[in-house]
Amino acid sequence: MIHSFNMKNTDKPYLTQSENGIEGFAPIVADSRVQQGVSNMSPSELFEAALASCTNMTVSGVLRKRGIPYDDIFVDVSMETENGRTVINRKVTVISDAPEADVKAAVERAKNCHLYKVLTGEIEVKDE
Repeated sequence: MIHSFNMKNTDKPYLTQSENGIEGFAPIVADSRVQQGVSNMSPSELFEAALASCTNMTVSGVLRKRGIPYDDIFVDVSMETENGRTVINRKVTVISDAPEADVKAAVERAKNCHLYKVLTGEIEVKDE
C-alpha cells in the first residue's frame, strides 16, 4: 500500500500545514522555529512523535490481545547525531502489575511497529 502526505506552504516562512483531505482530521502543522509566540512541532519532532505513537499503539495492542492488564504506556523517542550517523533512542515503559516477563515479551513486539520496520530496513528516497 502506498501512502502519501501533502504539506503546503503557509504565509509564514518555515511553516507548513498538511492537506490530507481526510474529513474530521485536524491539519498537522510543522514549524522549524517558533513563529510569533506559537510553537509547533518541528519536522524532526513530528518524526519522533510518529515512531513513539506507532510503538505505543503496537505495544498496547499486544498487551490487550494477550489479556495483560496495564495502567499506562510511555514511549520516549529522541534522535541525535553521532559521528555523522543519526541514532534514534527509543524507551518503552509499561506501568503494570502483571508479571515482568509477560510485559517484557509484549514490549519486545514493539519491533512490529511499521515505522520501526521501515527504519531498521533498507530505505531509499526517490525524488520525483
